[in-house]
Amino acid sequence: MKKMIPLCLALSCMLIFLGMIFRNELHFKNSESIYVRLQPVDPRSILQGDYMALYYQLYFAPQNSTLDKTNQPNINSEDHIFSGLYFDEIIKNKSSIVAYVELDAQRRVIHTHFELPQKVRTYRLILQNPNNRHSMLYPASKSFLFAEGLADCYQQAKYAEFKVDEQGNAILTALKGDQLQDLGCEAKRDWFESFHSTNKNA
Repeated sequence: MKKMIPLCLALSCMLIFLGMIFRNELHFKNSESIYVRLQPVDPRSILQGDYMALYYQLYFAPQNSTLDKTNQPNINSEDHIFSGLYFDEIIKNKSSIVAYVELDAQRRVIHTHFELPQKVRTYRLILQNPNNRHSMLYPASKSFLFAEGLADCYQQAKYAEFKVDEQGNAILTALKGDQLQDLGCEAKRDWFESFHSTNKNA
């Protein structure tokens, strides 16, 4: 009987892994791409390779919230500082936020709302809220992993591509250039590996 336990555990792990693959495939099949402007933060080396920390520009739009503003004395609702405090209060103590994003003709995010706006076509996008600050909200992932030697290439990234389903769940799929073009970093990786392999054999 004890010999069956490792086998059962291995089968369970395999089923979970296959389930995750199936779920992601289903997500890709029933989702559309949107592009979020980003500012890459220092790529740095870590044990499993290189990664790039990502900061997203979500262009928060003025809200029509029912949040009570009367407890904010001497602060104009149009003031930039107040807007930030106001947004932070809206998202307070919520691990994730359902946001509504407006897209341009190229499906780039141009405005983000915390409430469904009227007379504007929007798409749902779930944002993660790690510390109750609207400036730190992010869709799906705060970092992008890549192979060793490609930091300079990925530093050119200007947009993150997400596959987003109807519920607003997002998966980060790629980093893109200023015109949403592919960066071609994988091709550079093939060259990098070939170059080092040639040098080792020399």
